[in-house]
Amino acid sequence: MRKRLLFFLFLGWILLLVGDRVDELRVYQGATLAMYTIGLASIVLLTGYSGQVSLGNGALMAVGGYSAALSLTKWGAPFWLSFFVAIVVAAFFGAVLGFAAARLSGPYL
Repeated sequence: MRKRLLFFLFLGWILLLVGDRVDELRVYQGATLAMYTIGLASIVLLTGYSGQVSLGNGALMAVGGYSAALSLTKWGAPFWLSFFVAIVVAAFFGAVLGFAAARLSGPYL
């Protein structure tokens, strides 16, 4: 487990260093690939291991992305602040949907 953690820390460090030395298009493509990979991994975890099909996962990703874009463009917030705004807004909507879904049972779940 420790070797795996060190490997991913080393890989992240290498990607961080390489990010300054490659073309902006390649950085954009890598960021887009990472975004889709995270979204796909979350869907695989939900449907593959628990067997549940949910549209809430994509909706919460959309809410987080929209709130980040809104805070970047309309409010002029820095990137890291808009990143945390997206986390807080998506967590809030997830909690609201979670409280509503906790009351459901049977085929409605």
